[in-house]
Amino acid sequence: MAITKKHLTLDLDFSLELDFVLIGISSPLRDYRLCHFIYKETGLAFTRGKEDYIDHKGYTKQKEKDEMDYHIVFEKNKQKEIIKQYYSIYRFCEENFEFEYYILNNRSLEGSSLVPELPNFDYFLLIKHYIDQDDLKSLLENIKNINEVLLTKELEPSALKSKENLIF
Repeated sequence: MAITKKHLTLDLDFSLELDFVLIGISSPLRDYRLCHFIYKETGLAFTRGKEDYIDHKGYTKQKEKDEMDYHIVFEKNKQKEIIKQYYSIYRFCEENFEFEYYILNNRSLEGSSLVPELPNFDYFLLIKHYIDQDDLKSLLENIKNINEVLLTKELEPSALKSKENLIF
């Protein structure tokens, strides 16, 4: 009796939905200082971490503290080991979550880049949900008014090779 093996191939074709605006920021400022100056120019009061420890009903979330405090990206090194890269993140969310703003450091605590193809940007401002073009232009101008900010530029996230690193 001959045993035949059948191979099943599954082709997964999906595209990432990038429903956010991405702004690159070059500045020698530390992340918390940049957030302070952005607050002075725009009124966006950023807080450290990706999310609160307490949910909207007042209960403590059952997540690891690192998961709420950092943007974590898993990467494989040359030895095929999975390494966690921790990127500092700051957030500003309105009470009804109509607008969500996040500032992500382009350098991890371990020294790698979140978006390696854009090494000249120190930070990324990610704006989730809809923002009017006039409001976006005004926001960019206000950030450019900060003396220590060298460059701000709106970027096209779909054109980036490492766009999946920006999804959370």
